[in-house]
Amino acid sequence: MSDDSHKNLEVQLDAFKAELEKNQNDNNKVASILLKRATIYDKLNKLDLARADIETALKRDPSNESAKKQAQELYTRTTATPSSAPQEQPTSPSKKLNDDPLAARFQEYLQCVSSNNLNDIRSFIQTNGFVDVLSACGTPETSTQAKATAYMILTKLFNPPPEIQKEHPTQRIIELCARYFSRSIDSGKNTEKLLAYRTLLAVFETSMTVGAVILSQESTVEEMMDTVDFEVLEVQQAMADVLAIASSDKSCQKVIVKFGSEWIANTASRAKDERLKSTARTILTKLQAQQQYGQQDNNGSNDGGDEKSAEKSLQEAMSKVNLDSNDLTDTLMVTIKNYKTQEDSVILNAVEALAYSTLQGTVKEAISNDPVLLKALVAISINTAGANSNPLLFGIGTIFRNITMYKPVLDEQQKQMKRLREMANAKSKGKPVQEEQEDPLEQDEAVDERVRTAVDNGAALALLVLSKNPSDNLKGVAAQTYLNMVTPQSTRGKLLQQGIVKGLLPLTQQKNKDAPYYLMSAQALAKLAITSDPRIAFGVQTSHELVLPFLGLCKDSAQLRQFEGLMALTNLASVDDQVRQRIYVDDGMTAFENLQLSNNDMVQRAATEMICNMTFCDPVFETYSTSPNRLRLLMILSDHEDAATRRAASGALAILSNSKDTCDRIIKVDKAYERIARLLSGEEEVDIQHRGIEVVRCVIGNTGKEAAEGFAKEQVYVRLAEIVMKCQVNVVRTAAMEVLKMFVENGVQIK
Repeated sequence: MSDDSHKNLEVQLDAFKAELEKNQNDNNKVASILLKRATIYDKLNKLDLARADIETALKRDPSNESAKKQAQELYTRTTATPSSAPQEQPTSPSKKLNDDPLAARFQEYLQCVSSNNLNDIRSFIQTNGFVDVLSACGTPETSTQAKATAYMILTKLFNPPPEIQKEHPTQRIIELCARYFSRSIDSGKNTEKLLAYRTLLAVFETSMTVGAVILSQESTVEEMMDTVDFEVLEVQQAMADVLAIASSDKSCQKVIVKFGSEWIANTASRAKDERLKSTARTILTKLQAQQQYGQQDNNGSNDGGDEKSAEKSLQEAMSKVNLDSNDLTDTLMVTIKNYKTQEDSVILNAVEALAYSTLQGTVKEAISNDPVLLKALVAISINTAGANSNPLLFGIGTIFRNITMYKPVLDEQQKQMKRLREMANAKSKGKPVQEEQEDPLEQDEAVDERVRTAVDNGAALALLVLSKNPSDNLKGVAAQTYLNMVTPQSTRGKLLQQGIVKGLLPLTQQKNKDAPYYLMSAQALAKLAITSDPRIAFGVQTSHELVLPFLGLCKDSAQLRQFEGLMALTNLASVDDQVRQRIYVDDGMTAFENLQLSNNDMVQRAATEMICNMTFCDPVFETYSTSPNRLRLLMILSDHEDAATRRAASGALAILSNSKDTCDRIIKVDKAYERIARLLSGEEEVDIQHRGIEVVRCVIGNTGKEAAEGFAKEQVYVRLAEIVMKCQVNVVRTAAMEVLKMFVENGVQIK
């Protein structure tokens, strides 16, 4: 900024100062002038002064929408994370394409299929260009740019938008892909076979459905298994890679188990090549996991016989080579612990297989009881943080997520639906309903212990790597695991020391508010905020940044999130006036007032406590002081059957009744004197009695004899006398004596 501009702004500040002195009794004008001056302070980079002017403007004129908007913009700007150093300008995309003719050609194809013009799509899939795209996906020498574009083309072709699905030539595309696969296999050449299997792997990666249709064709897997022993190692590995990804699809599992069990089990047990052996173990692990948990999902279906037959076939194949589930798990764990001497592909297969195994409680316990393994997983994630290894990181994240996952807490409606499903399944089988046996390894106590072990061995460091990755899937796994790990209160202090806030905070930025991990991350931070001093756990700036995520929890439909969001905000607001101001500016009061009407007592109580806290914010105080309906609701809640709700509502009334406007409106509420008198009941808790005494003191002090006589009719002075005689708390007894004097001063005869 030039010197002249700076001087000009200083002159404007002097002018505003004079205007403020001139209009100091006109709240609306003062608020308007302060907002203008805040803009000047903002330009001069005097943000603290700008914020102070805006807050004062809101106090002078709480209904000023311009002030709210300006405050929100200022808060957002001043709490935003500073941008990093200027980044190097990327190379021009057109220059990259000129250096790679194949990538340039594929870009043209991508534009064609992205146009959603059905005629263009039908024409393209009949050309050699489509064949080139398939070949590029399966050729290792293809450039990164060309291969990425080829994958995008297949993704577009296999997943058409809803508006063109009906007329889309999906079936024809599948037929052409299947023909390409068969023709390459039938050539008999190893290079063509490699190309076929690698291309099919790419098809699976872009669409499990299309890949499964091709692999599940009659005789495809059967013929693969007939020839696999005669193939060269490289082709065997490519075949195993296809079976590994296909094992996640239910339709493929049946044919793989039927025709491939023996070769897979034999390879997992005896193969000399470590990579091939590890891939086979991955296949076995996935098949076993899918069978075990698929049966639970298919209770009562007609596929039960087929499922049991497939399970028997797989178990028999493993028994022939003396291999069982425990052997598989132990081998996978040893492989991961020896990661420094293993190839990357072997580690990836081992991690993926172990991730599938963690659906079983016994495996969760085995992993949790092996600190060397846990530390190895953390080390692998840190070592691969900068590499393009999302599948590996996803597997590690899945392991930590599964071993720390708690059983979902069902509400009454969900419990009823579960019982109905069990009854329907039992009826279809002609058997009585059997009570589900609780697995002790899935009980909260067992999960608590696994969480503590994971935290002690540095799991938070691995999650930090995942949370910083651009992949939404990795961020989602990180958010869920963070939420799992902060569930026991005993782990929260150590997690804060390990820097968990650094991992969670970026996930709760407003640009991510529609992402599935946003609320999970906010909930994890809320749990930390509930049991920690926000000044130590977060600091002032971070506390401001957490207001919007916590308000997001309050607006969610899940009552646990509502409750935790309210509790977290109450704790934040209790230590910083500026946080209260930020909550008000971000329209938090609307959410709190809605939750005061919740049918859940804990949510209603937390919302009332939050509003009590917010009455220390001047704009909220002004709003409530002049709102009969809001005061009436607080009066009603001060008579609630829940003591904590009564305490919060009466506390809010005690604060608000310092205003004469409030007192004038309180005495007009139906049964006002009767409701306030109940706060002084002998059976009431002392702190609620104290709040009631304060309300009576303020109401009589502000409205005089009328109120004193109204309270006298409800025998309030009698209750005050009982408190003086029986209460053991000096402060409360003294307050009661002072109010008794006020009755006398207003002409009430105390009998």
